[in-house]
Amino acid sequence: MVRLWLFLVVCSVCSLAAEVETIVLPARGDILRAEVLVWRAGNSDGGLEEKATERLGRRSLPGYRGVLVFCPGQNGSSEGALRSKVWQDFAEREGLALVGFRFVSADEDLKNGKGYFVASRGAGELLEAGLRKAGLGGVPLFLYGFSGGAHFAMSFAAWRPEHVTGFCAYSFAWWSPPPEKLQCPALIVCGQADGVRYGSTLSYFQAGRKQGKPWAWVSLKETAHATSAELDGFVREYFSSVMNSREGKQLESASILADNTTEKVVKERTDDVSSSVLPCADLWPKWREIHHP
Repeated sequence: MVRLWLFLVVCSVCSLAAEVETIVLPARGDILRAEVLVWRAGNSDGGLEEKATERLGRRSLPGYRGVLVFCPGQNGSSEGALRSKVWQDFAEREGLALVGFRFVSADEDLKNGKGYFVASRGAGELLEAGLRKAGLGGVPLFLYGFSGGAHFAMSFAAWRPEHVTGFCAYSFAWWSPPPEKLQCPALIVCGQADGVRYGSTLSYFQAGRKQGKPWAWVSLKETAHATSAELDGFVREYFSSVMNSREGKQLESASILADNTTEKVVKERTDDVSSSVLPCADLWPKWREIHHP
């Protein structure tokens, strides 16, 4: 009986810790299904959200430093990422809310520049509507997208650059030129064994660096078209550094420029397509570990 009680208590705690709120939104245009998913520390412990507000101040009404939006692969769902204890621990430690989505469009539309990949065609407004319903409207956004999700992350950042503090676009097959007004830090990533996506992703990075954007390139060794736990870890380090830099917590460790081939720190070359901008010097050795020229 005692064992059964302990089992039920553990299950209850685990269930609460992994609670994800689903906000169903009306379908529109070429978006056939739309759901925004939300996890925050306050979902599992009513006191954590208040503690975050005390610790972080009143930078935003919900007391969050930002919202991390997971953008899944084509017609996929971010729910798995939101239920990950690693990501939940990161969000709680950094004062973030976690958000994901489940948007669905016809495959043919997605191949022809339509559908939810293009944020300006309605998906961006749906995400914003979900954020408002969750009480997260106006909070700075970080976007992490893989494959089809990378298309959405790039297009949303281009469409709403004033709301995006940083993004990571991992592995994609085509792209549109990034607008001048998009000036936030970004990680552009692809696996070396990911076929034509590697050249496409690298070209997008180079287009951004030609404009002087503070972007970093990561080439994953012998990696095909798949998610990467190693990259997840580096993305957490990167977004944390971007937040600290934005809040003036890394003045003694300013952003640096690193050569993508030699991996050495180089002098300022604002529009050099062969270099990466890292938000702080402490990130440089970690970038060298994950990046393989």
